[in-house]
Amino acid sequence: MKFLKDKPYISIGFMLFAMFFGAGNLIFPAILGQNAGSNLSLSMIGLILTGVGLPLLGVLVIGYSGANDLLDLSSRAGKFFGLFFTTSLYLTIGPFFAIPRTGTTTFSLGVSSFVSEENQGLALMIFLAIFMGLTLLLSVKQTKLVDIIGNIITPVLLVSIAILIIKSLVSPMGDYQSPMEGYETSSGALTKGILEGYNTMDALASLVFGIVVINAVKFYGAKNSKEIFSNTAKAAVIAAILLGIIYVFIANIGATGVSQLGVQETGAGILSGATNYYFSSIGRVLLFVIVFLACLTTSVGLTTACSSYFNRIYPKISYNAYAISIVVFSLVVGQVGLSALITYAVPVLIFLYPLTIVLIFLGLFNNFFGGKKDVYVYTILFTVLISAYITLTSTLKVSVPLIDNIIANLPLQNYEFGWLNITLVGFVIGLIVSKLRKNN
Repeated sequence: MKFLKDKPYISIGFMLFAMFFGAGNLIFPAILGQNAGSNLSLSMIGLILTGVGLPLLGVLVIGYSGANDLLDLSSRAGKFFGLFFTTSLYLTIGPFFAIPRTGTTTFSLGVSSFVSEENQGLALMIFLAIFMGLTLLLSVKQTKLVDIIGNIITPVLLVSIAILIIKSLVSPMGDYQSPMEGYETSSGALTKGILEGYNTMDALASLVFGIVVINAVKFYGAKNSKEIFSNTAKAAVIAAILLGIIYVFIANIGATGVSQLGVQETGAGILSGATNYYFSSIGRVLLFVIVFLACLTTSVGLTTACSSYFNRIYPKISYNAYAISIVVFSLVVGQVGLSALITYAVPVLIFLYPLTIVLIFLGLFNNFFGGKKDVYVYTILFTVLISAYITLTSTLKVSVPLIDNIIANLPLQNYEFGWLNITLVGFVIGLIVSKLRKNN
């Protein structure tokens, strides 16, 4: 592993990939492949756009925008919004949804098949206690994260995944089937891929992991802003390439497995069936290794990031105390199970994702509009309004027909990006207001 130490950005890139590659990165590409069938290439374009492209930009924007962290970036639209958005995002990708999901996914994919039906509840409780205990143990060793995750765990994880991928390529289970409902048309397949990319939560996590990467490149010797951004960009590209490659092959397993495995309700069933098909009983062990390492590294990364954030907001409570509180809370939330966590997360993601995407692009184009606060304020304000409306209508099923009709006819609405038109209006108004304010 000497080459990893000679070029630390490689180890940091491996670490970043491992922190990204967790629960959703396993189950969503698999189910996407199954449902897309012969339209898989179109769905993969959508998945790559939101599941790889956005996380890559999210990491880059923290290094490029000049912001110290996500709170600093989001506070450009106002201190209240910055605190509200950043806290909401950390709670979502932390103890409310993402951290518990890493544990429940590991149990569903790697452990539940070894346990009888009547003992599933007790087994889940015991396993989550062990899983969260390991998360806490690694989270309190912040300075060793790159060495432990980047140099040790990630190579083992990649080798384990490669064994399954190579076997699926050499001996495919079957041919691609016809696309399932919602995937029959080109626009439908592309849209579904975009939405599955959302579900991985990686775009949200990227704004959090960005500062972890920056701190790592500083620790390994990057001194000025140019060196910091260069090494951050290299690490982010390495992580993005690994994510994209693995997404394609996992989706391919889902697409070729229908004839042998039948139609599965979740990606967990697909991966479990595939490893059993290729490796029999040993396959369950291989799947456990893949899932356990993937989800543990993500859980550690999220716990570390969340603990650091809340320690910064209220430093009277120590980092370790926050870490303990987060893993204990995640342990309790995880008892509801994988399917429930995915369901509960949907309305929160509908609200947060547009804001996250807008912040990423505002940060990237900050120099274009001179970093004017009015641009941030009006762009975010209009995005909040449309995101809140879409969230309420999709969750409570209450809507205003006139507004619904306007949204339905907006450009890009077929791809679930109609809200961008409203955001663009806010951006233009922000430019006009800032120009008028300057003239006055």
